[in-house]
Amino acid sequence: NFGLPALCCCWSFPAIKEQSHRIGRSSFQATDSTSFDMAAVLSGHARVEELERGQRTPTEEERGENISRDASTSSSDQPQWEDIEENPKKSARDMSPSIFQRMSYHTKGIVALLSILILVVCLNTELDPTRPEATKGLAVLLIVGLWWLTEALPLTVTSLFPIVLYPFLGLASPKVLAKEFFKGTSFLFIGGFFVGLAIERWGLHKRVICAVVCNCGSRVDLLVGGFIASVWMLSAWISNTATAVCMMPVVQSFLDQLPPGHHSFKAAVLLAVGWAASIGGLATPVGTPTNGIMLGQFSTFWPDFGEFPFAQFVLYAAPISVLVIFMVWVGFCFVFVWTSKEKVEVNTEVFKQMRDELGPITFEEAIVGLDLLLLTGLWFTAAPIAAYPGWKQFVAPLVDSGSIGLLVTLPLFVMPCASELPESFQQWVGKERCHSKSLLGNNPKHILDWDGIRLRFQWEILFVFGGGAMLAYGTVSTGLAGWLAEQMSKAAVGEFVFILMVTTVVTFVTEVVSNMSTMSIFGSIVATAAQIKGFDPVKMMLVVCFSSSFSFMMPTATGPNMVVYGTGLITVKQMAKMGLALNIAAIVVASIYTCYVLPCFMGSTFASLPAPGHGGGSSN
Repeated sequence: NFGLPALCCCWSFPAIKEQSHRIGRSSFQATDSTSFDMAAVLSGHARVEELERGQRTPTEEERGENISRDASTSSSDQPQWEDIEENPKKSARDMSPSIFQRMSYHTKGIVALLSILILVVCLNTELDPTRPEATKGLAVLLIVGLWWLTEALPLTVTSLFPIVLYPFLGLASPKVLAKEFFKGTSFLFIGGFFVGLAIERWGLHKRVICAVVCNCGSRVDLLVGGFIASVWMLSAWISNTATAVCMMPVVQSFLDQLPPGHHSFKAAVLLAVGWAASIGGLATPVGTPTNGIMLGQFSTFWPDFGEFPFAQFVLYAAPISVLVIFMVWVGFCFVFVWTSKEKVEVNTEVFKQMRDELGPITFEEAIVGLDLLLLTGLWFTAAPIAAYPGWKQFVAPLVDSGSIGLLVTLPLFVMPCASELPESFQQWVGKERCHSKSLLGNNPKHILDWDGIRLRFQWEILFVFGGGAMLAYGTVSTGLAGWLAEQMSKAAVGEFVFILMVTTVVTFVTEVVSNMSTMSIFGSIVATAAQIKGFDPVKMMLVVCFSSSFSFMMPTATGPNMVVYGTGLITVKQMAKMGLALNIAAIVVASIYTCYVLPCFMGSTFASLPAPGHGGGSSN
């Protein structure tokens, strides 16, 4: 489980380093309208560190630029966060390119040859005579996993492999796979994206963080706690990377007010904010794509059960999200505030000034805020909760969370901005509330419009959703998940040790493999293994889902990590050291929580579920 990712890391980093030095400092900022150059970021750090260690002398150009640690973090060398925020095409994958994406074009040929080798070997091997299709299913899993791991092709392209491989190997028809590719979970995420983009467009996120931080006083621990809490809350509803990008100018404005020095403190603040963006996404089904993939797998494995209730997922996931973010805050305060000999004096005037510049709440912000509250309320109350029967069985029994999300967000496309409303209405609302400017472009005519959505919408996530769902279906239907689960079940371990093993493996694998890919590959296998060992399969799927968000060590592990690293205020060594500590703490806390606390919330809700893939639905 650990050997292949570690080998790939060792293989790829020299190639990245060589290319980084070749690209040089001139490429440190975004080089075009569609990409964020990770190699250039690495180059900026590498050159500064070489000069500090005395490994080489400065060039004439560098002498003129007066390169130093401070210069490397000056505004002229930073990625232009405002440009990135305004650039509609910068997705999470743009901000967090894989460590493999900068390798030479020969990688595609090598991966293609390995794929052919895997196919030949698997077609001439039989894992289990009682499961004749399992070996072919293994071939598809390994091939897709290999291309996902190396990212020799974009994840969106690799996600289409199953609909080609499964039919050609005689494992599933395209008609069946197409039903798995686009399901209700995809519509749930579309609705979440719409409301998230509306929040970004009208700057509601900035008002939230100013409101929280301005009420935290001048104590450093409370002020940083306000930062973390604000980012955590926002990332539960907005893309994690988008949250980090939007908040980074605010955080850097705060750090600029600090006295000179305090480099470790500044690095820790940035890390805490970046981690908060990843941890907050764990709390709701729309917070991060891995949650959506887990819900999609649940629908695939147990179609007769119906949709996984929105409120139940939040009930299960929010506590562990709160525990981990609380650990981040306590750890930061213990090291840099409560026990530190260096006292940091902070100035909150920057936030008060920002709050004053925002002015009164605008008409558009009020509409988006009310829309979010309405949507959240409908999501939480739609399905039964304990004795509460849920409203949808009386109003519209066939609706799900996806259709509810679109019901509430689609009207934003026809809701006019205040400037387009009659003059009498503007005077009634207040002229000062009717001239808000979109942060993502020129003054639009509606709260949301298609021109603003189509370029910023993360279409690739829907493809990965679909690819993961097809892979999960094929892994179960071919019997491969059952065979792998039987091998895993031979380990004579109790439930806690099993959970600890799964959490540890997934946490460290997701440092080098896409979170969505990790969930897609491990979800079905772990659920089937849990069923064989007599454990709750849904609980084990939640273990994989939670662990897939514990990517705190590497800059390339998540979009927020890359955003933080791109500031130039933190090195890979610092991020890896502090991230490893958080990884270990998160593994221990998550294992204890899912083994001993989560069953109290779950009760016997899923106790009667059959083995994955035997809950009904279409067959091949």
